[in-house]
Amino acid sequence: MKKISMVIVAISAMISLSGCHEDPTYVDSYFQRQSVIEELSNELKGQYSSIFIPVIYNASQEQLDYKSLWKGEVTENSQPIIHYTFGGYENRTVTLQQVPISWISFVIKDTKLAEAVKLLPDYDISIPYSFASSDEETGEASKMGKIIYSDSKVPVTLNYGGKQHLVLFNFKCPSQFVFDADKRPISPGRIQLELESIIVDNVIVQEIDGYSGEEYYGQNRSNLEMNETNVVCYVIFMQKFW
Repeated sequence: MKKISMVIVAISAMISLSGCHEDPTYVDSYFQRQSVIEELSNELKGQYSSIFIPVIYNASQEQLDYKSLWKGEVTENSQPIIHYTFGGYENRTVTLQQVPISWISFVIKDTKLAEAVKLLPDYDISIPYSFASSDEETGEASKMGKIIYSDSKVPVTLNYGGKQHLVLFNFKCPSQFVFDADKRPISPGRIQLELESIIVDNVIVQEIDGYSGEEYYGQNRSNLEMNETNVVCYVIFMQKFW
């Protein structure tokens, strides 16, 4: 009889505890609605052209003279122009077209790998994008949002050192762009694509230091920390260039 009483008491305690638990608060995020995501994605959909700034320094603090190497279109002041495409709702990626990843050879320590990378053609780089509220703590369906650009990986097959290798360039993309959904059309903002590491046959062979602090806004070397070494960063100012 004691055992039965104890079981009844235990069940009663569980019911009492669960009754005290508060129901979770549901927050209706404007940017989680499928109709909104579809509308914004399709609004961004299309082909664009913008200013392209490579920021590439090696361990000796030498900067790559990219303007002399660039073979594509340029602005009136000789600034490279890059083309890119935004996919719509069915393909939420932005594809940077013909990115000169061969320039990465400028910072690679392994000389054989560097020579092989130097011969690479230009590659398209696809970066997934998504939307989120930029005011998530209000508990309201705010129309202040942000475009979030995700990391990207570029795999290539290279022959060097007498063997074939799978090389993976691992890019991080810290860019986020805040916008007001009530003000149309929205702008895609700016992408900052930084090389984080180089992986060969599933082994990290070199980590790229990059740079800390604020995102790069221009071509002034003083914006970079002087204790940094290898830097590979592609900056695309993503307003339409006419």
